[in-house]
Amino acid sequence: MSHLIECLAIGLFTGIFSGTFGVGGGIICTPLLRLILQFEPHLAIGTTLALIVPTSMSGAYKYYKLRAVDTALFKMLALPAIAGTLLGAYLTRYVGGSQLMLSFAVLIAISGIDLFFGLSQKLKKKAAQKDQAPNSIEVHYTLASALPVGLVTGLLSGFFGVGGGFILIPILLAAYNMPVKQAFGTSLLIVALISIPGSISHFGQGHVDLGSATMMTLGAIPGSLIGTKIAFAANEARLRQAFGLLIVCVALLMVAREMHWVL
Repeated sequence: MSHLIECLAIGLFTGIFSGTFGVGGGIICTPLLRLILQFEPHLAIGTTLALIVPTSMSGAYKYYKLRAVDTALFKMLALPAIAGTLLGAYLTRYVGGSQLMLSFAVLIAISGIDLFFGLSQKLKKKAAQKDQAPNSIEVHYTLASALPVGLVTGLLSGFFGVGGGFILIPILLAAYNMPVKQAFGTSLLIVALISIPGSISHFGQGHVDLGSATMMTLGAIPGSLIGTKIAFAANEARLRQAFGLLIVCVALLMVAREMHWVL
């Protein structure tokens, strides 16, 4: 029973984070699986990707219904993102568990610092005004510029068990001149797509706990819908800082755990 409650709580929190910030939620789910459920590193990454599938799909569907998805760019990013995801998942077999988690801790610490200090927030504020008149905004992208973006996003997703939205959203805002909510929706749709082959690849390597992923999904789907409503209705400044501080603390706990400074 305690395992079920823990899985539901992790799923709910991951879903809220995903829906609020337009990312897959792996940045928070993987460390929680490692720290709370004591999952082996590779198992934590693979199981997180399996959870991201329904989480990102539910959030992406909500944005799609609100016409906040750039389908043309999605088609350009899709194939390189899938290729990158499969490559990233394959490469994890050559990296030790502790090294993988320490690298992941650095990644999420950067993300947490960004959230807390708002380093990417200026991009979102600048882009937010475009949501008032999205039809008057010219979004700039080409197939040549989309290929490396999709590849890197997929590579990070497959290797670290994250959706890749934390790197994709700033690019959509800064490089492609995209309105913020459209960036969130497009990002979530890409995350939903690449998490499927990534999960299959990790499952083939024995890195997915389907039972735990299923239980977390029961909390993640409603959490994602809640998060999406927060993104559209609430001022996210304080929430962003709170999440950022929490993520930095989680990163520090992960380092302490992998370095055996704590049990």
